[in-house]
Amino acid sequence: MRSLRRTATLAALSVGVMTSSSCAVSGAGSGTGNSSSGPLGGFGRRDERQRIGSFSNVQAVAVSRRYVFAAGSSGIAIYDRTMNSWLPPLTRDDGLSDQQITVLAGDPVEDALWLGVPGGVIMYRPLTEQLQRTIVTGVPDLIAFDRAATGDAIVRAGGEWTRISRVGIATPMGRPPLASALILPRSLNDLYTQFPTLRTQPSLLLRTQQSDRPLRNVQIISGAASPERASEVWLGTAGDGLFRLDPTFMQSTPLPYGLIEPGVGALALAADGVWAAGLGQSIDRGGLSFVGSDLQRFRWIDGTISVPLVGVRGLSLITRASRAWLGTDRGLVRVRLDGAQAMQVWGVLDGLPDERVLSVATRDDGVWAGTARGLVYVSDSSDTRNVRTRGVGVRLLDNMPVHALQFTGDTLWIGTEAGVMAIASPNGSVGGVVSRPLGSDPALRRPVRALAWSDTVLLAATDDAVLRLAPRGGVEPVRVDLLDVRQVGRVTKVAIDERTMWLAGTDGVVIVSRRDGATRVLRVPGDLPGPVLDLAANRDYMWFGTPQGLIRLRRRGDGGLP
Repeated sequence: MRSLRRTATLAALSVGVMTSSSCAVSGAGSGTGNSSSGPLGGFGRRDERQRIGSFSNVQAVAVSRRYVFAAGSSGIAIYDRTMNSWLPPLTRDDGLSDQQITVLAGDPVEDALWLGVPGGVIMYRPLTEQLQRTIVTGVPDLIAFDRAATGDAIVRAGGEWTRISRVGIATPMGRPPLASALILPRSLNDLYTQFPTLRTQPSLLLRTQQSDRPLRNVQIISGAASPERASEVWLGTAGDGLFRLDPTFMQSTPLPYGLIEPGVGALALAADGVWAAGLGQSIDRGGLSFVGSDLQRFRWIDGTISVPLVGVRGLSLITRASRAWLGTDRGLVRVRLDGAQAMQVWGVLDGLPDERVLSVATRDDGVWAGTARGLVYVSDSSDTRNVRTRGVGVRLLDNMPVHALQFTGDTLWIGTEAGVMAIASPNGSVGGVVSRPLGSDPALRRPVRALAWSDTVLLAATDDAVLRLAPRGGVEPVRVDLLDVRQVGRVTKVAIDERTMWLAGTDGVVIVSRRDGATRVLRVPGDLPGPVLDLAANRDYMWFGTPQGLIRLRRRGDGGLP
């Protein structure tokens, strides 16, 4: 039984894997072999709605013949090592409720995952997206597999042993099984014994350090070995995600998946995906995450030594060429998106009216930043700036919160606490004349939370109405009644393109077709996991940033949702 005791470290490693992620079949009651395909919030297929969370902390790893399963705070990521591609993760959206995972094991017979939760064992088959739960007594702490042809799972829970068939039938065992009759997944301690360098010099194997980034010790917290490849090891780290390692030749490949930190505070479209800024909830890492539209390409950019982003909340984000401008609760940050990933920050000491940058709008030579106490221009014409001003130009609207900024041609529209304003051809050195649009609607003088523009239409969202304005003037602003603010709670964002209009808030999202006025409402928590803090749309997908992660919805040809 020595090997049984040795592999028990897998259970010890996996205890406490997830306390706030999806782990048990929702609504699975009494009985044996319950199965579920899980709710998708009104969406029929999984590719129509995907939730992407943070998997920088991989707290448990399991490997089957084809798949690698990496457990993080947002669920279980699934990597197809045959096709070198990611599958949709196993999350709460798949019909799972909150229970703590106590053990994780890859199936050596078929491409499936077995996981133990208090009072049960769940089997998940990625190919068919089938969840199967079997009730057991106690808390599972070890899952092994019978060497017989059937390959049943042998589960230890509460000191008792149970055999679980592949159709979910549980049979109590009168005595412990023989170690020679079991297939035991190798634990992290087994890997340390076989490859001592993993324990003594992990930083040499998992090289991710950059010269201008804070020194971070690579901490391996989970691991598993491929069942048929002696030189392939999969490692989970604290903050650096999943790694594939060839310990024979000392070569490692990072496989980042999801977000660098939990939650999304701001979004900005890229050519082939979206950039996301976090909420500052992680104590390990913070920064920007790139998510490809196909959910196969991910990139993390964390703060530098001089511009730390751990604990920094993203409030607004916009990209232009190879640079991103990030408005945070600690100033304005410029991030180079090329290989250098250099960062620059501006704060109150540099001339900003306030550290809280609520909105940003870019031009070729710089950026306008709306803060909680006014509007300011920051030049970006070159990397060599006046030492005294550091590129900070004119300040306008002193002590006025600026919630939204939107360029329409050469005119800068400003959403403030006192209503809608505009500056025709603003100049970064001298500013410009601040004016108000013509109109008698009192909503024009109320706090404007968001602005959006497409072709000839400008939308301004207030706390009680959405106004449609003509940027060139000459037309009285009108209310867009279909974008009903009562449906979304506190308004956070508004968006528009040639096909669709969106209004987002703390309680949901209203979606309106510009062609025929067809309306759809996505509500929290049925359709969306939490308040929508930002949104972005491209031709094929709609992206929502929430405290629970990033949501990607597929769009139909007419711009609507399935």
